[in-house]
Amino acid sequence: MFMKKFYKILSVCLTLLVLSVSAAYAQKTVTGTVLDEFGLGLPGVSILVKGTTTGTATNIDGKYSLNVPNDQATLVFSFIGYTTAEQLVGARSVVDFTMKPDERTLTELVVTGYSIDSRRETTGAISTVSPKDLTVIPTGNIEQTLQGRVSGVTVITNGQPGTSSIIRVRGFGAFGGNEPLYIVDGVPTGSTDFLNPDDIESTTVLKDAAAASIYGARAANGVIVYTTKRGARDKKLRVDYNGMYGITDPGTGLEMLNPQGYADITWLAEKNTAALQNRAPAYGHPQFGTGATPVMPYYLSSISQSATGAFSVLSGQPGPFTAAQIEQQRGWYNTNPAAGTIRQLTRAVTGEGTDWYGALTRFAPLNRHSLGFNGGSETSRFYIGLGIQDQSGIMIGNEFKRYSLRANSEFDVTKRIRVGQNFQATYRQVLGQQGGTGGRGVSDDENDILQAFRMPSIIPVYDEFGGYAGTASRGFNNPRNPVASRDGQDNNRNFSANAFGNVYAEWDIIDDLTFRTSAGGQYSNNYFWNYTRLQYENSENNSAFGYGEGGGFSFGWNFTNTLSYKKKIGKHDFNFLAGQEALNSGAGRGMNAVGQNPFSTDPNFITISNLPVGTRQVNSNQFKGVNFNSYFGQLRYTFDDKYILSAVVRRDGSSRFGANARYGVFPAFSAAWRVSSESFLQGATWIDDLKIRGGWGQMGNSNNVDPNNQFSLFAGDIGSSSYDITGSNSGALIGFRRSRIGNPNAQWETAVTQNIGFDGTFFNGRLDVIFDWWRKDTEDLLFTVPIPLTAGSNAAPPAVNIGEMANRGLDLLVTTRGNLTSDLTYELTATGSILKNEIVALSPGLSFITSINPSYRGIQPIRNAVGQPLSSFFGFNTLGLFRNAEDVAKHAKQDGAAPGRFKFEDVNKDGRITPDDRVFLGNPVPDFTGGMNFTIGYKAFDLSAYLYTSIGNEIWNQSRWFTDFNQTFEGAAKSKRLLEAWTPQNLDATIPIVERVSNFSNANVANSSYIEDGSYLRFQNLTLGYSAPASVLQKLKMERLRVFGSVNNLFTITGYEGLDPAVGGDADLTFGIDVGNYPVTRGWTFGLNLSF
Repeated sequence: MFMKKFYKILSVCLTLLVLSVSAAYAQKTVTGTVLDEFGLGLPGVSILVKGTTTGTATNIDGKYSLNVPNDQATLVFSFIGYTTAEQLVGARSVVDFTMKPDERTLTELVVTGYSIDSRRETTGAISTVSPKDLTVIPTGNIEQTLQGRVSGVTVITNGQPGTSSIIRVRGFGAFGGNEPLYIVDGVPTGSTDFLNPDDIESTTVLKDAAAASIYGARAANGVIVYTTKRGARDKKLRVDYNGMYGITDPGTGLEMLNPQGYADITWLAEKNTAALQNRAPAYGHPQFGTGATPVMPYYLSSISQSATGAFSVLSGQPGPFTAAQIEQQRGWYNTNPAAGTIRQLTRAVTGEGTDWYGALTRFAPLNRHSLGFNGGSETSRFYIGLGIQDQSGIMIGNEFKRYSLRANSEFDVTKRIRVGQNFQATYRQVLGQQGGTGGRGVSDDENDILQAFRMPSIIPVYDEFGGYAGTASRGFNNPRNPVASRDGQDNNRNFSANAFGNVYAEWDIIDDLTFRTSAGGQYSNNYFWNYTRLQYENSENNSAFGYGEGGGFSFGWNFTNTLSYKKKIGKHDFNFLAGQEALNSGAGRGMNAVGQNPFSTDPNFITISNLPVGTRQVNSNQFKGVNFNSYFGQLRYTFDDKYILSAVVRRDGSSRFGANARYGVFPAFSAAWRVSSESFLQGATWIDDLKIRGGWGQMGNSNNVDPNNQFSLFAGDIGSSSYDITGSNSGALIGFRRSRIGNPNAQWETAVTQNIGFDGTFFNGRLDVIFDWWRKDTEDLLFTVPIPLTAGSNAAPPAVNIGEMANRGLDLLVTTRGNLTSDLTYELTATGSILKNEIVALSPGLSFITSINPSYRGIQPIRNAVGQPLSSFFGFNTLGLFRNAEDVAKHAKQDGAAPGRFKFEDVNKDGRITPDDRVFLGNPVPDFTGGMNFTIGYKAFDLSAYLYTSIGNEIWNQSRWFTDFNQTFEGAAKSKRLLEAWTPQNLDATIPIVERVSNFSNANVANSSYIEDGSYLRFQNLTLGYSAPASVLQKLKMERLRVFGSVNNLFTITGYEGLDPAVGGDADLTFGIDVGNYPVTRGWTFGLNLSF
């Protein structure tokens, strides 16, 4: 028995010994040399044993040495700019290998028109954006992430989550409607705010006619094409999770006067005004007394009761009150207008005073989560995406939520027939948003951010008993408490629901000939209800509690059929596309109602039905959408992979135009020469690919015309067209009047584009350069011209084709990438764009557009004139301030001229300052925009930085009208800049004299003192990430695990003195005005990326 056990143990030991010896014997050293395509040693190539973390890198001569476990080991060779390859070791001990250049840059697939092509074959100006770049910055509108990443694309946005952005591709082609065409999975849409960035697979921007004219009448402003994820065939299920948490810092507001400084400026204004009027000062203020110096009060308002029991409110009272007095005040306190006069006890703030911007804003949280499922079989593929984004704005009450579901799939019915669908459902809610056009007009809106800089710092947010404090305390003019304004919107609600997608079928009729048909649509509905609180804290309060409710829906559809043929015969390559498309932009209905003073203000009680009949107003509307019918074709011919010719033509018809000019034909021609394929450049081994291209084409635009422009319309209402037939003064009947003068001959605006550029890849894929010179001349621009009153005093004039506009510029993209060592990689991408915009012509005898003349508190800063860019600033050029009486006497005659006031330039030298001396002072169109994205990878770490710059754009800082002039709103808050204002002791000041009188020479007219340089450089994003190595992923049975941290808007370098130099507005004729811009501020995010 013992011997038996002994032999068993001995056998096991011998077996283990043999196995260990075999393993040691099997492990061997492999050496070799890695060469580039020219037979030269390639240093820094990474070589890994597949499925392990064992690896090495080639030395300066391209040589390496590596231990491998056995003959079955596979070596993986990888290097930036070259295709990753694998080699089985087998019985070899020397494994030499030649790397092949990675042609991905040359053969990158881009979505051009209705097809997917290789960039190598394109002849137009096309830019693409990496999907990962769209997910870095948390935003509710994906277009914001394009800023600085695409040359030739101008993006102006603000800090409101969920806001829309101003997107302009290669300038401004018209007097309105300059938004690009958006295409999502082949379906056109007017907005992409429903998209989840994590669902996007590719983004392509078509910029010139050669690339975009396949879309004809809708492509004049460029085309942005999004393709969503679709999964992959013959791939097991993969699950991706992308999560992001963060917080946004509101930053600091403008520097305003503290309570003592405010009081001192108030006294200084009276002193200066008395001197200008040659009289003794008459100091006095409800809060600061009537003495030679202001006396700071303890209470801004307190309550008093007379012997008869009547209440009154006292201003500028000393204190503090005793506990008994405070309790007595509490008993007299009233903030309910229905219960009598408003009576508050409000204590004055001392020290630095109330930081109204700080009270209005907050550290705002955000989180975004996406879950994706994708995969497929041999005959199908699918992608399902779920997304949630919940983001608060820095201003209280500003919230954004989006919930999205995407489901894409494709199936092979037979070997030649495929069917598929793309579907997205989105729920979206934006609360507390201010500014028109989806929030982008916030900068030129007198909103709550402006109110934060109008409220004097001596006023607290709340009175002593918790009610809102405000300018009901006398002496502060009419600013409104912005915190009360925001809190009053707490119960406001709205939402929009959107279903978007298409179904399609593809039939390979024969080899190389494919028919595709697609039916798509978009259904949207919305609903809202809101409240207007009954105010009591302001000097000017609304006198009623208001309620509004409403909703609407729309449905747009799209049908597209294409036939494509691709055939290569020897050196000849033919690519043909023909198609037909019909669509409706969206028809629907809407209804809304408003009313005042319901029986109860309880949100759980109020409905439209509960509004008093006498105050209730109900309105509804309907719209039919715009119909398009189009036919198009494209032919591209390539000879010997060197010479490429392309021709495109599209015929569009639109219901926006009358029968006389409903259809337009838009052709485009382009060519490209692949110089690198010529024999004379074969010796230039540093050139991988070099293609010179040029194109000419026409594209149409109809966005800027009302569909009713073709009709003469009649309408009626009591105010404009009624007649008291009975003569009773109570029996007026509504009649009809001419409400619109039609123009059945209006036709398409036509943009004629020219483009010359080149695409180059050099040094084995380490350097990419794309350069374009372009010009876009828009003819037959539509706008309304003045008409005589005899045509109809209340009739809207028609839009006519009579204007011309020119845009020209340069676009540049440079990317360099490489391996600094085997573990250290880098990639740097820089974009730059130069833009010049000019209105070339208007109607005969008209030098500027008279129908667009926005006014801001009486100041009209914009003039759209021939020879100038859109939205140019116009007014008097200031030569500084009048230093003294002698300076006034020497200058041209100027109304209101006095020491310390503005000195305007006498442009025409006639000795008098008149409106004829006004000049163009600047414009908000940037001369140059650019971006830089730099990424470094070291082993498992990645660090990326992204910067954006805008240079040469001016800003009209209209907020100065409120903060820098005491006389505009005497009693409201003032900027600290007034401490540097002109005085007899400060003759070289740039800030005008502090006074109490408004006139031509200080605050009443548009002048260059409002103009500031809006150029800036912003560090948009800095991200540090760590990806788990393969060994960890194998243990966790995962494909990816990455954690990251980001800082957004790290800093901004600018000379602009407003909150933020990124000033938009309601483009295109009235932007660049900063009244109360919502700033883009710093934020921090932390995230996790997982794949299973």
